[in-house]
Amino acid sequence: MKKILLIIIISITIILPQNILKVLSNKDKDDSKIDSIIIPEIDSIKVVKNSKDSSIVFIEENNLNQNIITEEKSDTLLIKNTLFEQQIAEAHFLFAKGMVADHTGDTLKTIFNFKLLFESLAQVDEMNEMDEFEKITYNKLLDTAVNYFEKANTVDKTESGLSVALLRDKLDNFIYDQKLDDLEFVDETVEIIEGHIPITYNGKVHSIIKFFQNQGKVSIQNWLNRTNRFKKIILPILEEENVPPELFYLAMIESGLNPNAYSYAHASGVWQFISSTGKMYGLDRSYHIDERLDFEKSTRAAAAYLKDLYAEFDDWYLAFAAYNSGSGRVRKAIRRHGTRDYWKLYSLPKETRNYVPNIMAAIFISKNPEKYGFTPNPLPDLEWNIKELDKSVSVKQISECSNISVKELRFYNPELKHGIVPPLKENEVYKFRLPVNASENFDSLFALIEVDNNEVFNIKSHRVKYGENLSLIAKKYQVPMKDIISYNKISNPDRIKPKTYLQIPSNYELYLQQEANKRKKIYHTVKRGDTVSEIAELYKTSAKNIKKWNGLRTDVIRLGQKLEIWIKASSTTNYTAKKKSSRTYKVRYGDTLSEIAEKYGIGLSKIKKWNNISSSDDIREGQILKISPPY
Repeated sequence: MKKILLIIIISITIILPQNILKVLSNKDKDDSKIDSIIIPEIDSIKVVKNSKDSSIVFIEENNLNQNIITEEKSDTLLIKNTLFEQQIAEAHFLFAKGMVADHTGDTLKTIFNFKLLFESLAQVDEMNEMDEFEKITYNKLLDTAVNYFEKANTVDKTESGLSVALLRDKLDNFIYDQKLDDLEFVDETVEIIEGHIPITYNGKVHSIIKFFQNQGKVSIQNWLNRTNRFKKIILPILEEENVPPELFYLAMIESGLNPNAYSYAHASGVWQFISSTGKMYGLDRSYHIDERLDFEKSTRAAAAYLKDLYAEFDDWYLAFAAYNSGSGRVRKAIRRHGTRDYWKLYSLPKETRNYVPNIMAAIFISKNPEKYGFTPNPLPDLEWNIKELDKSVSVKQISECSNISVKELRFYNPELKHGIVPPLKENEVYKFRLPVNASENFDSLFALIEVDNNEVFNIKSHRVKYGENLSLIAKKYQVPMKDIISYNKISNPDRIKPKTYLQIPSNYELYLQQEANKRKKIYHTVKRGDTVSEIAELYKTSAKNIKKWNGLRTDVIRLGQKLEIWIKASSTTNYTAKKKSSRTYKVRYGDTLSEIAEKYGIGLSKIKKWNNISSSDDIREGQILKISPPY
């Protein structure tokens, strides 16, 4: 509890100095003027006059959530409210929620809040032309969030959407920290086949393979397991687009072949497109869909982008470097070093210098995984039929008609950001991937669905009041600002007009998370002889969960203590009825009393007492022992 309070206090301390009020010095502009500035969330401001200059007047308006400051002339301070500060404040709030979730052991909430955090920070970068001070604030928060997430206790780093970004950071540090003694001399080889990418093996590739064999082994194993599944989807598209098949391995090191992968800058999908580049190559992004996540559409876009880069540089390695860090940076490095040899462009960022060797290492390991200590366990192929849906429904409704889980349907259709088929115009259809093992009755059941847009989209209408900004509205409805901006296609979020209406979408991601993990809390009163493991078995959970829910560091519990237990909300089981008589255990050959006591988490002396045993060796095969006290 102390840790949680400390996190909240630290978060508030971080937020307050950069909150919605921003103070700007204006001493050099004696004749500067400003009409009015809105300051939200202040109950009242009293009239204040500067003893030397009475040009600033604060007008008091009680019981309002806004106050207007009018300035005729000022050589002192101005107060300004900006979208940047609202977004940064929201990001701090999400960071605090993520830290609290992590410290309370809630994995899903930790991942969910950090995903929202990085999305929020990506939008800050997209929507603001930051000055130097704002860039410092932004980068400080981003770096702190990344560093925390890398050390988060509850997150499986190999399976989260950020797993590749985290692995890449570790790899960059591994290469950077290498000393001369760590480097091994290897003969450089280059295999050149017409129509393919040159395959280079050198010291750097060798070092990265070693990294993948050790620190990166779990991640690479997961990537290899996905390889055949996605080769069958991606390679035919690359062939149609007339680009080398080895581009497949660029997708592998970009995302680990995970359609839901994202980076700290929120590049997304198998090919890790950032929003602006995706838009240039025809990938639509709206409130409802993000085509960067679609493994077929994004592959075609990536092929087109890489063809353009190859046409610009006439060299695949330079094209890869530009894909990673941008054409401008690569051209600048070429001019600086006077060479077009990728391996000699030392001024490129370290991630870009490791980028091509990364791809090469992935190729060598994938071609001969056993040689490098990997044993692929291929995942089943993704097989589907295209269903042309003529009405906007939720994936949950499709799940009920198809007898396929929501999770699997969303994996097949990753571009649906909120698990809802977007609104359709007249005679328009949405092409939905339905797994081949779906119910044969899908078409007839789907035809029976009556569409209620209010239920599916759950949109609320909000009339903007004087003094309101997006931050206040987002907090009121518990929806991220980015969703309100995206849904309403707001081009200038700093200026939302009073008396206009905004459509507020529901937080569908949060709804799905809550539905999947809906629990209700009950209390278990500790009885004589109860143990944590025994209580866990009773409620079909784990001892670890019970200790986490109740802040227990050991298995010690006391008579009469009330323990929080979380069970499925739909459960109607009468758990208390199960504990009417003492439990027993039948002794097996080779059992010892101490092993039985340890298995059930109870003291050896208690078992002896309940069974009138004087010596630990005084048990026999087939004997029935009481392992809880008689009631």
